[in-house]
Amino acid sequence: MRRVKGFADLKATEQLAAEHERKAERLRSGYSDPAEEQIRRPLAEHLKDYAAVQEAKGGTTDHVRQTAARVAALLAGCGFVYPLDADAGKAAEWLNALRRDVVPSALPPGDTFTPAEAAKLLGVSGAAVRASVKRHGLTATGNGKARNFPRATVESLMAKAGQGCGPETVSHYIRAVRGFFRWLVKAKRVGSNALDSLTLVNTGSDVRHARRELTEGELRRLFVAARSSGRSYRGLTGEDRYFLYLVAAGTGFRANALANLTPADFDLDTDSPTVTLAARFNKSRKLKVQPLPPDVAAALPTYFAGRTANTPIWGGTWARDRRGAEMLRADLEAAGIAYVVDGPDGPEFADFHSLRHSYLTLGGRAGIDLRTLQELAGHSKPELTARYSHRRLYDLTGAVNKLPNLVPPGPDDTAIPLRMTGTDGHSVAPPVAPTGGIRPHRTAPSGNLRLVDVGDVDGRGTLQNTASRHLSAPARIDLHSEDDGTRTRNLRIDSPVL
Repeated sequence: MRRVKGFADLKATEQLAAEHERKAERLRSGYSDPAEEQIRRPLAEHLKDYAAVQEAKGGTTDHVRQTAARVAALLAGCGFVYPLDADAGKAAEWLNALRRDVVPSALPPGDTFTPAEAAKLLGVSGAAVRASVKRHGLTATGNGKARNFPRATVESLMAKAGQGCGPETVSHYIRAVRGFFRWLVKAKRVGSNALDSLTLVNTGSDVRHARRELTEGELRRLFVAARSSGRSYRGLTGEDRYFLYLVAAGTGFRANALANLTPADFDLDTDSPTVTLAARFNKSRKLKVQPLPPDVAAALPTYFAGRTANTPIWGGTWARDRRGAEMLRADLEAAGIAYVVDGPDGPEFADFHSLRHSYLTLGGRAGIDLRTLQELAGHSKPELTARYSHRRLYDLTGAVNKLPNLVPPGPDDTAIPLRMTGTDGHSVAPPVAPTGGIRPHRTAPSGNLRLVDVGDVDGRGTLQNTASRHLSAPARIDLHSEDDGTRTRNLRIDSPVL
């Protein structure tokens, strides 16, 4: 028998005793609540179990580690130790604090700072300081142990460090912690989800890192610059980077997928060349067989000659350490292409993932429908694909120019001829699906991405200037009207029986 301390109030003590009697009776009858024992365990232990379950389900090591780190940060920031400590109000308050800017502290006197001094002021490692200086293009003097940062550079770093998180980052935290507590409920470790009321933040109002697509001309200039480069980046020569960018823009594959492709994954000796991405390297964890543009497939056999069939073609540390943007940025600079441009809603970046945006944008402008683009991208929802396939003002202008004339003529104006619709007995070309920048009644260019031809080095041509243009074959429509003005004969009236 286990004794339980009661209350000063006799009535409350009697209720507590009755509750313990009911629990004992349920246990004797074989009924037990697993949450009663689990609810006494710290949330940190539950989080370890959750991470192990996610990894067993096929989640990547990086994704599982990042998700667990986000959940642990929220639990520690809110002071949640046990499941019963969880409170949606405290969690929302902590998440809102992430978005607030922090006023940077005053710098100590001095015109220059060593990397160690800058790291101490920022509360980060020296490697993080060096990476941030390089990423933002800030000024530094000297090399090695003699390297110093001017005061303006350290001030800029502190201002960036004090900037609050964007809404997309906050939404990542919410997804992680909601998924963790939903698992607790599903695993019967808690009775209800205390954080289920947390809602995602509107990410469209404050995009911190918007990506842009590269035009066809910019891609060609990038290919020329990379191929002619004598610089190597983490073991990738200029020739390697040229074919890496070419396959990225011709398949839309992500950096991690490209880094694990081998020559054996490419089937180039068929009428429909393809590349196969293993499920373990695909973000969706599904096998992906991607068709290749004919010109891209024709350029690869020479490059693959002499390579081991099952060895990664573009392996190394560039994808693992997330240095694709840094690598591409140097080649963009050599090609004279801006890494950051002013967009309608703020700066837009051309990092390595922008090659995926370029693939889907070129496909959309070539007339590929959204459902097919979704399949090519491997997205679960078409809304996500639409975010990757950009439309600019000239695309919208080309579509609007296809609308019929709507302004009626005035009494003294010459009548504005209406465009033919094909129902007046004349043979006309049928209307086609609107594509960006193409004049009325002209078809969209072929779906193949012609990215290998590097003759146009300066890349000044636009998609609409390079698209093949031809009128559709005329479709004859013979509509015979009756004498009484009806279009179709009324058989009941003309029947001799009736």
